[in-house]
Amino acid sequence: MTTGITYDNRMVEHKCLWDLNYNEKPERFTSILQRCEELQLLNRCIHVKPRAATKEELLMVHTPEMISILKNTAGFSDQEALEQLSSKYDFLYIHPSTYDLSLLAAGSTVELVSNILDGKIKNGMAVIRPPGHHAMKSEYCGYCFYNNVAIAAQYALDNQGLKRILIVDWDIHHGQATQQMFYDDPRVLYFSIHGYQNGAFWPHLRESDYHNIGRGAGLGYNINVPMNEIKMGNSDYMAIFHQLLLPIAYEFNPELVIVSAGYDAALGCPEGEMEVTPACYSHFTNSLMGLANGRLAVVLEGGYCLKSLAEGAALTLRTLLGDPVPLIQNLDAPKKSAQQAIMSVMYVLRRYWNCLQHLEEFNVQEIKDPMNLPEDKFWPRIEFVGSDEKPETYATRDICPAQDPKVAAELDAQLDALIAGTCLDVQPNRVGFAANPAEPIVTQLEIIQRCHMIQTEPSQTSLAEEMSGMFRNLISSILDGACRSGIAIMENSSENLIQTLKYAIDSRGTKNMMFIDMRSHPDCKIQRSFQEDVRILCASLYSALPLDDVEFVGLTDSKRYIVNMDLQPNCGDAEIFSSFFRVLLPIAYQFGPQLIVIATDPSGTMSAECFGQIVHLLTSLAGGRLSVTFENPLVTNSSLRRIQCCVQALLGEPIDMPGEIHHRLSATSVCSIRTVIKARNPYWNALQFNMQVPNVNVLVPPFMNEEKVLRYNPELLHS
Repeated sequence: MTTGITYDNRMVEHKCLWDLNYNEKPERFTSILQRCEELQLLNRCIHVKPRAATKEELLMVHTPEMISILKNTAGFSDQEALEQLSSKYDFLYIHPSTYDLSLLAAGSTVELVSNILDGKIKNGMAVIRPPGHHAMKSEYCGYCFYNNVAIAAQYALDNQGLKRILIVDWDIHHGQATQQMFYDDPRVLYFSIHGYQNGAFWPHLRESDYHNIGRGAGLGYNINVPMNEIKMGNSDYMAIFHQLLLPIAYEFNPELVIVSAGYDAALGCPEGEMEVTPACYSHFTNSLMGLANGRLAVVLEGGYCLKSLAEGAALTLRTLLGDPVPLIQNLDAPKKSAQQAIMSVMYVLRRYWNCLQHLEEFNVQEIKDPMNLPEDKFWPRIEFVGSDEKPETYATRDICPAQDPKVAAELDAQLDALIAGTCLDVQPNRVGFAANPAEPIVTQLEIIQRCHMIQTEPSQTSLAEEMSGMFRNLISSILDGACRSGIAIMENSSENLIQTLKYAIDSRGTKNMMFIDMRSHPDCKIQRSFQEDVRILCASLYSALPLDDVEFVGLTDSKRYIVNMDLQPNCGDAEIFSSFFRVLLPIAYQFGPQLIVIATDPSGTMSAECFGQIVHLLTSLAGGRLSVTFENPLVTNSSLRRIQCCVQALLGEPIDMPGEIHHRLSATSVCSIRTVIKARNPYWNALQFNMQVPNVNVLVPPFMNEEKVLRYNPELLHS
């Protein structure tokens, strides 16, 4: 099992004959393949043979008339007639090859998904055009003719019997057509992050706002995160992933994930004017690869800056292939408008998803003057400044945004610097393993044989000294680049951990290291040893060094680097996931560790699958440099399963989903999470918007007439 890719060189034929400046052009396709070839990615993939979609497949989501209109243009040479037909649709051009290539794009997407579901490949990418997520049931729109992703999803529902599909649309334009097709279907969770600007951004639709959450049985399964300003970047998008997308996705537990992968939110794109770096798309991809047993299909949509498009798409494919996720730097607080968008989505979805129960109850107050609201309060705004008018014809020439040459040159130089500074090294050994060769677990887990065994010189004193040296050698192999990650099994792990962490900091010059204590009964030795060292961030899931410890008096900076979740040892997987998504992952991304060390034990109620998923999520950080220490594991089914899941995660293999991630969070755990957010908020900007939650007044304007700019539907906003 490996990664598949599908494309067809004929796709370069589709182009606008009357406007050579159209952004949706053949170079989008060729630039991606050229960059993938430069990085030697294509020859590592299984090539999924492209094919045309059948009429039956198109009819699953489109009308017969929509099929026949485009079919009649096949091979048509009258350019004037083609332009006139194109003018009936918003942002569209039709070429004599468009019908055949639209069939090819849709059919190739179905074929990719079919190969994933049949187990022929683990995951894959469709580099196709024309794109599809704006193609509605009976109308072409926005460069799109047939909805490639929707057709593939419907195929999986109808022909493969799937019951839960997650569609993630990170294209800068709202995929309104995909939303419409599954709006009342709870089997498909549609999640879109898109530019909106209160309706001023194309496609200028009311239904692109956050309060459109589905209909009937589909209520809660349509999620829009509208971005109401430009220059949104990595911090804003990662906050959306951590606070909304990943918690909800893990609770939904999809059987398949399909990405409408537009790269027009990337730095340099003239249409989006956003600032997501190409490397950030690797983080998006890796975080989704833990879902659906690894069954992930990435399907190309938009992206109109050729350099950022090619780099973002290539790094996405590289991540699907299992290469290390590049570092992204300087994450900070999400912008205020992103905070507002996240909180607004939480507000309307809170009653549909248990993972949002960490929010406190909103105190709803009606005010008399909805046009003069305090700016320092969170309240759910529904504002639309677009137009509901639909013209009979649309412009067909000179309609694509053009960048100022000076701005374009500056962005191009910035992209060059980012690309040159992105480390794409791949370590020769993916996982190192350090343990006493006589350890029974070593002989009982076959998967360990696929790891690189760490050796050390026999100790003249004791086995404990020998194991300490072996653990140090494991850390050295990770820091030296011989191994990407590692696993150690040892006794007396606290003393060994302290010595090895000091070695990594003092002897190897590691500037930022994160230690996560996931033992169910941690001691305080490690945190006390490093409480004044700002080079190491110590976190604990369960109780450890108290925040009001007398030794902390006056140590403001040190307080920042101690993060204790204070969960109960008997808490479940849902609480563990919530702690990571709400607190530990945002802090870790802002801290930017060069190395992560985890300590765990076989006890506690966290499932092996949950542990494996957490390890996988952490591989996005530190370039995958991650070490896991198992303390005194007895040979039990539980301990064997936990080590098995950990090795699978580090090897990049699919991991089963935990069975208990859907339940409502316990009141004790919710209180702990809120307390930690409040205590750590002054030190970590990544948690800043969470402080809008406690004791907030949600100012709800009274019902207003449709003629007013500010619009409010009281049935959609709940206290």
